[in-house]
Amino acid sequence: MVENLKMSHLKLFCEKHGIIHEFSSPRTPQQNGVVERKNRTLQEMARTMIHENNLANNFWAEAVNTSCYVQNRIYIRPVLEKTTYGHFNGRRPNISYFYQFGCTCYILNNKLYLKKFDANAQRGIFLGYSEKSKAYKLYNSETVCVEESMHVKFDDKELGNETLEQDERVADIQVPEHTSEPDQTAEYEEIPEAEITPEAQDEVASET
Repeated sequence: MVENLKMSHLKLFCEKHGIIHEFSSPRTPQQNGVVERKNRTLQEMARTMIHENNLANNFWAEAVNTSCYVQNRIYIRPVLEKTTYGHFNGRRPNISYFYQFGCTCYILNNKLYLKKFDANAQRGIFLGYSEKSKAYKLYNSETVCVEESMHVKFDDKELGNETLEQDERVADIQVPEHTSEPDQTAEYEEIPEAEITPEAQDEVASET
């Protein structure tokens, strides 16, 4: 009943605005190339995010939601020269709060009673952004559940620090300023010219 009501509203909307509602044949995804390509882009991005951070496949739904959330705010449509978010809301998106998917985070423990010297943070994994509030979606490794919170600190600079340390180690290698080049003239020694004997001269004269 609800499905029929939605379809009737959609049909009236299309007729009012002069939109022709076309349907694709069953089990023929190639007829709807735009949607299939979008689904493939989301799937590939989510798979890359999961395997890059060595996460379990159980987080595939959070990875897809985060991929869609990010793509709507960073991909610019060539015709409109705007992102999907900018075209829909009429303003440029703010991405200053973005963090690396799957990075380590520390969640403030404000739910349990803590003693003076107990740890006030719990280790977790960053999974994305909340759809209902301005909060982050996190996986708490201690409570083994997904929660939303704004009181969180991220640690997504580990790879950058390792790269920086490698660059410093490479920079510490000293290269001598004056290097002696091999003497190439020793490889090319002068070859004495062959001397023509009197017998050879007589043979040449007889042949001519």
